[in-house]
Amino acid sequence: MNRFLLNTRVQLLLISALLIAVVAVACGTAEDESLVASDGEGDTEQRVRMVESIQVFTEDDVTAIGWKGQRDFVLDYPGATTFKWGYMNQTEVGVLIYASAEDAKTLGVAAAIDQTFRRESDNQARDGDLTDRISCRRPVGSSAVKANTGFTSKSFSASYLEPNSDRSDDVLPATCTTRFPTYNDYTVVGNVVFMCEGDEGNLLDPSTNCEKVAGWLTGS
Repeated sequence: MNRFLLNTRVQLLLISALLIAVVAVACGTAEDESLVASDGEGDTEQRVRMVESIQVFTEDDVTAIGWKGQRDFVLDYPGATTFKWGYMNQTEVGVLIYASAEDAKTLGVAAAIDQTFRRESDNQARDGDLTDRISCRRPVGSSAVKANTGFTSKSFSASYLEPNSDRSDDVLPATCTTRFPTYNDYTVVGNVVFMCEGDEGNLLDPSTNCEKVAGWLTGS
């Protein structure tokens, strides 16, 4: 084969590879996944996924893939146009929507890091009212999820959703002595941040919702 034909084939291969990469990004399928190890008891891992997309998604787009929004978060989420918790496939998913993917990758990631933070010593939430959604483990093994009370003081001292209340607004007065963040994994798809509870409500387990939501949202 002469040198001209060889160079031409190499150039065509490079162009093809570049086109595939561009299409992948445009369709929202260029995904970067990382595991962040926790130093708390159980040696759990947090799964963080960043998916590039040129699409600008709305709350309607997220609802269309099966997410059922419930109420706005109580804490402040600067820059977010939508900040709600809800349910998808019977587990809780918090959604933050921003005007741009850049805002999601900066403001949104900062918020997700804050809301999934676990203390190194025991995997529990930090002290105080800095975590929006808390799950309360009780000695009998059942759990309750902190309700959004809407109190201006942002105090949640005794208002929890009943575990078997079909995710309604029924509340269970309780004293929460063991406080775990409801969300562990999070996924950023373009301008949307998804924060996910573990499968079947197991707080330290991986989330199928966060693993697959990018494909559901982009149709890829």
